[in-house]
Amino acid sequence: MVNIWYNFMKYYIKLGFFFYFKKVKLIGKENIPKKGAIMFVCNHPNALLDPLLVKTNTYKDLFVLTRAGVFVNKFVIKIFESVKMIPVYRIRDGFNTISRNDDIFERCFDILNDKKAILIFPEGSHSLQRKVRPLSKGFTRIIYGAFEKYPDLDIQIVPIGLNYDIPTKYPCSVHVHFGKPITAKKYYNPEDIFSSIDSLKDIVSDRMKSLTTHIDGDKEEYTKTSKKLRALNADFLDPYKTNNLIKNFDSNIENVKNQKSKKSKGLLYYLVLLNSLIPWLIWKKVQSKIKELEFIATFRFAVGASLFPFFYLIQTVIVYTLFDKIIAIIYFFSSIFSVLLLSRTLKTSE
Repeated sequence: MVNIWYNFMKYYIKLGFFFYFKKVKLIGKENIPKKGAIMFVCNHPNALLDPLLVKTNTYKDLFVLTRAGVFVNKFVIKIFESVKMIPVYRIRDGFNTISRNDDIFERCFDILNDKKAILIFPEGSHSLQRKVRPLSKGFTRIIYGAFEKYPDLDIQIVPIGLNYDIPTKYPCSVHVHFGKPITAKKYYNPEDIFSSIDSLKDIVSDRMKSLTTHIDGDKEEYTKTSKKLRALNADFLDPYKTNNLIKNFDSNIENVKNQKSKKSKGLLYYLVLLNSLIPWLIWKKVQSKIKELEFIATFRFAVGASLFPFFYLIQTVIVYTLFDKIIAIIYFFSSIFSVLLLSRTLKTSE
């Protein structure tokens, strides 16, 4: 029963992504080892959409380390545990909660020894900034702790770069870049564990920076570089080209102006809006209460994947009672198709 629920949720979410994103592209998926213990390490720009994207697009038995703050009540905890999400505690969750990580880490050691996979976001928090922030040492503690407990264990680290074009808007596109695996044992020296931690953090950080757009510098420099990139129509889905563009900025390009073109939403948008008015109004109510920009896409997806199809089913029943079965079926599938068409054609901008 657990596996049935897990697979249902995985494929339902993946189907939801098919309607939500304009494009999801996987690059380097062949780099994922076919067997053995794996730790996926990933940048974290877009709250809960990030683990869901990785989880639904990998073919390993994947456990996800998630910040404990989202495990808000017993119902949510049951749902998250059923899809193999594990809470991890941070100082901001309360200093007295940190000791709970000891049991979490022990569980991770055993998961890796069972030749399964763990996904972790080593930056420790999410941010819409297009950069890899300093990594915490939590992932190294798990890896080296597993080596200490199971000396014969080998762990492959697969770095991931999530690249969204416009992460807070609908529809957006995302490219998931899987890097070549890193053999963790190569950096493990039990006689000098502090140097081992630094070495592993450095190599993982460098690999992650190559897999996602990385804009370095302080706040002012970051803002200036971001404006240049947008003015040059940089492809944020392609970190290789964009990072190369950053390295080779023309010295004369100092005061570029970001050209904002006005986008027309078109007839299809308003037809879908009219047909989905009640769930759309619920979403606008939810959106007004979101305090962190990084959660906008997560909540939009959750509302879209749950309320919209449910509302279309209710309206289909109403159409059936007023007309007949054929018209109801046509209505239902035309509603679904119009949303899919909108996600592929609606133009958005920052």
